[in-house]
Amino acid sequence: MAKIRLFSVKLLTVAICVSGSAHALDDAPYLTPAIVDMTRLLAPPRSDSDALAHDLEAVRSAQAARDAETAEAATADGTVNVFLFADVLGQGFEPDKLPVTKAFFDKVNREFLAFLQVTKDCWRRPRPFEVDGTITPLEGLLAGAVARPGSRTPARPLRADSPCVGTSRDSLYSYAYPSGHATFGAMTAILLAEIIPERRAQLFERGWDYGDARLIGGVHFPSDLEAGRILGTVLVALMLQNEHFSADLNEVRTELRTVLSLPL
Repeated sequence: MAKIRLFSVKLLTVAICVSGSAHALDDAPYLTPAIVDMTRLLAPPRSDSDALAHDLEAVRSAQAARDAETAEAATADGTVNVFLFADVLGQGFEPDKLPVTKAFFDKVNREFLAFLQVTKDCWRRPRPFEVDGTITPLEGLLAGAVARPGSRTPARPLRADSPCVGTSRDSLYSYAYPSGHATFGAMTAILLAEIIPERRAQLFERGWDYGDARLIGGVHFPSDLEAGRILGTVLVALMLQNEHFSADLNEVRTELRTVLSLPL
């Protein structure tokens, strides 16, 4: 009888999770812009000739090595979507089965964008194919590199101690440093590994591959990816200290582990 009762409780939990009625995410922000100035924590992109030559050679090598299969995979990873990690977590990792998980990662992604934009606007780094005309970016990734209307802050006088570049440039494309996709890949890997530590190694590998796709696609330098991963790691560390974030993360853990039939 106890086993039947336990099984019934588990079925009820799954039904609640799938219906999306288990928990409404807290409206309180996980992060506020005042919590950290990432322009003072992230190193500026190196602009000396040796560093630039090293970065460009890495992009050229990735371009020379890519084939139809890797190009297709890199293009598929152009979408910012936590459910791309289904290739690690399995077919049950789907948005219609995981409404709380979807809402949580949507909120995390919205909040990191403000920090990403500030850092991009600080250093205003051009993309590899703008620096070197021999680099051919994958066509399917160019749309994601186009600057969104109003996404850039206008050039303005800077404080004497500011690490930022004061002049803007006229370009169709958004700035490269740091990579938003690498930031997203790192944050997603870290958070999913917090929830499903049994697959930590595979999740981190997937998150880093997600960022590497931007190098393969010719739209980012390797140093853009490194900076994005540092940014993502710092932001997750700060979120983990927020009580609203911790409560929501626990709700996601219950939903996700239940739907994937993992022990709670």
